[in-house]
Amino acid sequence: MKGVDRISDLPDSILSHILSFLSTEEAFRSSFVSARWSNLFSLVSNLNFEFDVQHIVCHKRHNSSTARSFICFVDRVLFFHTGNVDKFRLKCGDRVDADHIYGWILTALKRGVKHLDLSITELPRREEPCYYPTDPFPPPLPEFTLPCSLFTCRTLVSLKLETGFVLDVPKGVHFPNLETLHLYKVKFLNDNSATTLFSGCNALQDVIIEKCNMKNMSSFNISHHSLKRLTILYSVDGCNCWFRIDTPNLAYFTYHGHRVAGYSLENLESIVKADIRFLTIDIRYQPTVVGFLIEYDDNAEADITAFFKGISMATSLSLSPTSLKLLLSCEPLPVFPAMVELRMDEMKIDDFYWSYSMNKGLETLLSRTPELQQLSFNQDLLISLPEQVPSCLLFKLKAIEILCFNKYEDCIRKATYILKNGGALENFTIRTDLDEEGRLNMSKVLLASPRKSNHCKFLIMTLP
Repeated sequence: MKGVDRISDLPDSILSHILSFLSTEEAFRSSFVSARWSNLFSLVSNLNFEFDVQHIVCHKRHNSSTARSFICFVDRVLFFHTGNVDKFRLKCGDRVDADHIYGWILTALKRGVKHLDLSITELPRREEPCYYPTDPFPPPLPEFTLPCSLFTCRTLVSLKLETGFVLDVPKGVHFPNLETLHLYKVKFLNDNSATTLFSGCNALQDVIIEKCNMKNMSSFNISHHSLKRLTILYSVDGCNCWFRIDTPNLAYFTYHGHRVAGYSLENLESIVKADIRFLTIDIRYQPTVVGFLIEYDDNAEADITAFFKGISMATSLSLSPTSLKLLLSCEPLPVFPAMVELRMDEMKIDDFYWSYSMNKGLETLLSRTPELQQLSFNQDLLISLPEQVPSCLLFKLKAIEILCFNKYEDCIRKATYILKNGGALENFTIRTDLDEEGRLNMSKVLLASPRKSNHCKFLIMTLP
């Protein structure tokens, strides 16, 4: 029927759910339609405030009035929104003063926020593409400490801090319901900032530490009974501290970055999957002068044995080629008694640098993985074919994938060795950049080669 307002007949619960799909600005505008819609806006539980500094600078509109407009908008929304807040996201530039940022955080805490996402964005620098040369250099990014009341919030389930924050953690931290913690480009003030923070999160299950500043720390300590996932990405670069983990229920562990002064990894018997990529050189691209700068690992001589021994109970392991070289340098070489899957990453620039100096390769590690069933690796990492065939190849390996077969004779030699000794092999995949004729010749040779397994199927594919 024409002229019938069917939307107004919907219950408040459905209308507020519809509003949740709009941006905060659009939902706020709807509150001026009528008194009912004003009340509906208070039922919207997700608030997202984003001050797009990059867009403003690119369009030459970055001035104090823009920041004031953003501040006024956030203040008005929080004044009219009187209901509970489920998700609160704030992303703003360093032109927004700390007093307003603290006030908004405190308001979210009072409204019972469960998911808090905070980011202080740095202004673009002169060398960045959107920076206009007529503008002065922006001031250095201020360092914000968080209000003390945040560290005793009982409602928080997830917390993400991004850029511009310094973790000055007070005593008495208590996050009884915090399960997920994501820190990105955050600065740790000292050793206690990490230890105190983690000790106050009884329900913590997932931690991501990405590109954080740890240069003020002599020891980074994570000791937690319920933590299940730990991801550390490029946060220890240039840091000369000890790295200590004691997490008896940890199941998933990711570590990408340089070595530190030393490691202590204890009680990781529950670990299921580990993804390890050590960096030995740091390549930084410079838009001026020489194009790029290579810096070598400051802790190149640090003993890595304790690290790999700590994750030796993993059932699945992903390694970069550089990490493999470091693992093979361990004395003694750890045994991985529970490992059933091993994947080697594709080679990067620093991997090529180290792989040329390797005098032993993947075949050495295979002798320490008696239960291995799935294997994927770059053919360059299999340096020799041992006379004493690894037991996992004879009795356990069911699926093998070999990457980057680009030397025909070398490829055939390694492939026939695997077929000859793979007693449990079911699937054998070769990825190569050989042309069609080369792949056809390889197929003929392998089809005529002896196979220990009667159930083995092999597939030759081009590299993506």
